[in-house]
Amino acid sequence: MIKVLITNDDGIDAQGIKALAEALMPLADVYVVAPAEEQSGKSQSITFLQPVKVEKRDMKGAAAAYAAWGTPADCVKIGLCILEKEGIKPDYVISGINLGYNTGLAAYYSGTVAAAREGALNGIKSIALSLGSHKATEFDSILGMLPALLEMADKMSPGTLLSVNAPNIPASEIKGYRIAEAAPFGYGIKFVFEEVEEGLFQMDGEPAEMWGSTEYDMDVTEDGYVAVSPIPTTLADRVSLSRLRDAYAKDEVLAVIVDAQEDVLDDIPGKAELEVRLAQFAHAAARMDLPLLLTERYSKGAFSEEVMKYASRFETAERMKTDAWTSEDMVSLTSLVDARKVIIGGAETHLALFQTAIGFLERGYEVIVIEDCTGSANPDIHKKAIRELKEAGARIAGLERTLMELASKKEPYIRDSVERILR
Repeated sequence: MIKVLITNDDGIDAQGIKALAEALMPLADVYVVAPAEEQSGKSQSITFLQPVKVEKRDMKGAAAAYAAWGTPADCVKIGLCILEKEGIKPDYVISGINLGYNTGLAAYYSGTVAAAREGALNGIKSIALSLGSHKATEFDSILGMLPALLEMADKMSPGTLLSVNAPNIPASEIKGYRIAEAAPFGYGIKFVFEEVEEGLFQMDGEPAEMWGSTEYDMDVTEDGYVAVSPIPTTLADRVSLSRLRDAYAKDEVLAVIVDAQEDVLDDIPGKAELEVRLAQFAHAAARMDLPLLLTERYSKGAFSEEVMKYASRFETAERMKTDAWTSEDMVSLTSLVDARKVIIGGAETHLALFQTAIGFLERGYEVIVIEDCTGSANPDIHKKAIRELKEAGARIAGLERTLMELASKKEPYIRDSVERILR
């Protein structure tokens, strides 16, 4: 059985965590460490100036349960400590089910999301669960998704948590779920203090501007869907780091590999041969010190090990939709590169690769599509896409010719190295 540590910010006596523990019982060994008292809005705060009292409790569905007089982040840390003494490492941390949405800006302040973040910071697959009412009663929609959510968490990058928000309506009225971006700062809601009497201020949430988008978690839940949003824990801003270091200022060529992910490549005839060529592409780009951009579609699995074995000096543009240019990472990262020439290979010639190449053409880049480094599930639509890319202004060329043209302008030892890579 898998092992799950659960917590919340509403307190150990809240209905949401009791319903969660009971629903997980057939799926996992469940361990509970939750606040003894409500800790909403405590975000990632921890208690380090005084001891935290912990008391054992009984809870249906739980192999062991504890109440802690601390924050949600404290509870995860304490839970990991207790379980480690028993020789147990949880496979998942699940936080909730919270009463009230944790969409958009609320995720910064939420103790529920913070507890899941604490799990992710410890390298554990983590999920935050929230329902759209402070008097929520309709837990079935989220509870019914638990097996699917565990599978989604398995596909996440280390250090990324899943934030799940469901409308507080009967499960029969839920339209389904959508993968959605957590709404950005200032979208839909803001939190402000209001002076209720002299010297006394009360926090309140009030509406902020919405942009008529359908991309964000708030929009999805408003339309009657469950929103599933990946939230990273990283403190690094790769774009700003690169800009400050002037890492890409002198480059003339940008190499791009589109969706070299296992779940995408599995559908392409001749997958093994394509992986070899893409690996050669990545290896040669590394040898010539070309910046490499990898596009990655959420939920399509890990990058090919063959490609990642040789990829260096690369950045990743992660996105939800097929078109890589819908990713803010794509726009930001390409803005760092002075190069106006792009060489591109990868998967789904008729979809992701096609749209990515067209995006470069529309932005004034010279685009070379490496035909023998591309592929689609259907050979006919692959050929059609190559023809249409040529008509749109892309140059269609082979891997060896393209890379040797570039290598010929480098030092002899680099040219010889690239030639050996292509053998």
